[in-house]
Amino acid sequence: MNTYALTTPQPTSRIATFRRWLLRIHGTILASVALSSAVATTIGWMTGTGLFGFMRKNPMVWVGLIQAYMLMTIIAVLLVFGSAKANSRKWNVVGALAHVPPLIAALSSLDVFESMGALGIVRVSIAFHILWLCLETFAALYPDPSN
Repeated sequence: MNTYALTTPQPTSRIATFRRWLLRIHGTILASVALSSAVATTIGWMTGTGLFGFMRKNPMVWVGLIQAYMLMTIIAVLLVFGSAKANSRKWNVVGALAHVPPLIAALSSLDVFESMGALGIVRVSIAFHILWLCLETFAALYPDPSN
């Protein structure tokens, strides 16, 4: 068996290297945030304490959030796996698109977050999502000089 055939091809350009590293970093951060958020929401739902303690009185919120966080964890794993593929560019598109739903939700619910006194943290979240949307979009659209 040819072991060379089982290894990931080395990137041929700096943009290809950037794409791969961006996906690995993005996937790792996304998995960490999604899993820790899933734990925090579950603790809030079960105990009624912490930032998500309100879910004790409204458990349907937890049902939606746990699904969203687990789906984002799956996307995170796919970004890391996709970084090892020969053409990782399409995974940068997935990485960029993963930020669209949270941005839509945050931007369309600013009044809700303001009434909860959470406008500051939502602004940080919006900035975080815009940053990663821009980075992944740049990586996806920047032409590869080897083609």
